Amino acid sequence: MKLQSNISHRILDSLTRDEIKNLTIETKETLAPGFLKERKRIFTAADLWNIQAKKKRAAYRRAYL
Repeated sequence: MKLQSNISHRILDSLTRDEIKNLTIETKETLAPGFLKERKRIFTAADLWNIQAKKKRAAYRRAYL
């Protein structure tokens, strides 16, 4: 823990008070309206195969322990 605090002090020593203030100012940003559209996920045969394979591996691990 002490090592981390020493490193952070050295980093902040090279910055001026104005630079630290500029780095810590909260900015108000918005995303493009179409950016957060939910995509409909298509369930494929590969997804089903992965689910079944995970079940088999989990059952094997339980039996092995």
